[in-house]
Amino acid sequence: MFIRIISGKVRPGSWSEFQQTYLHAVSDAGPIAGLMGRWLTQDADDPDSGTTISLWATREAMEAYEKSDVLRDKINARLSPFFVGEYRTSKSKVLFAEGDPAPSDWVGGDS
Repeated sequence: MFIRIISGKVRPGSWSEFQQTYLHAVSDAGPIAGLMGRWLTQDADDPDSGTTISLWATREAMEAYEKSDVLRDKINARLSPFFVGEYRTSKSKVLFAEGDPAPSDWVGGDS
């Protein structure tokens, strides 16, 4: 398994709109080969900062997605207007995993 983590900032005060756009964009993208899970997190201390995390079955699936029209046209094109400054992408091989992720239908909350 591989994990892809992207961290960055959105325009001040635009998180709520960004989050809704993100949820619609990934939903509209449909199923993606090799994608095992996806999470959007908001920084607990900086509400304009966050991270997306995606879990991939193989490195090849992750890299195919990074080069895909789906990412470029259906997701990034809709999200890029929100971004400010630089964002960082890291990719890692998962060496250990424990526990179950949140159910696929779980969407946020204050807990």
